[in-house]
Amino acid sequence: MEPVLQMEHIVKQFSDFYAVKDVSLSVNKGETVAIIGPSGSGKSTLLRCVNRLERVSSGNIVINGETLVSTGHDGRPVYVSEKEAARICLNTGMIFQHFNLFPHMTCIQNIRYAPIVVKKEDRKQATKQAKDLLRLVGLEDKADAYHAQLSGGQKQRVAIARGLAMNPALMLFGEPTSALDPEITGEVLAVMKDLAKQQMTMLVVTHEMGFAREVADRVIFMDSGQIAEEGTPEEIFNHPKSERLKAFLQKTLRI
Repeated sequence: MEPVLQMEHIVKQFSDFYAVKDVSLSVNKGETVAIIGPSGSGKSTLLRCVNRLERVSSGNIVINGETLVSTGHDGRPVYVSEKEAARICLNTGMIFQHFNLFPHMTCIQNIRYAPIVVKKEDRKQATKQAKDLLRLVGLEDKADAYHAQLSGGQKQRVAIARGLAMNPALMLFGEPTSALDPEITGEVLAVMKDLAKQQMTMLVVTHEMGFAREVADRVIFMDSGQIAEEGTPEEIFNHPKSERLKAFLQKTLRI
């Protein structure tokens, strides 16, 4: 097993509130890990700590073999320099709930922007890659469309293509379908399923129990800022150990 992400003893504190309490997890190359749990359980905060959208209060994070943050002797987090942190975080692609596409750019411009500006890739090559990625997410006919001309599902698929354009070692998904109508959620999940089949390394925070059950290699159940239970989809959904997980599944799956 080759870990792409290692998080050890992560704590995230907001004033006197602990959103994440001593969480450790790893994601191996080619693995899809789903994080489930009730609202307010710390799932999204933990995900945002991976690429420094939230700074940890303490703990260690290693991405693709490089240390982003470690805990000093005084218990406080020690991040690498801003330049190094930015470089290390390029190994991650982040898909948000609300797409965050540039509205003044077409789909293809959105996708090729970061490779050209950040990685200094050749414009012609970046354009070719963008077209290939639009084909991958089933939107090759939308290359010249703008944000306002797309449905919510299409916008999210463009966002996924944009994340993939930087060739990340790890894709992070923060409840990618929660802002979508149920009838178009499936088209986004289908793209994510295809990525899993291609062994794209993914850490997915989701309320879609069907996706976690069908696609994930491992499922993590968080509650009150901690990992309450962890296992294969079979173990989590068919043989939950804790009463808390049983209650959560009964509510979400309406068992």
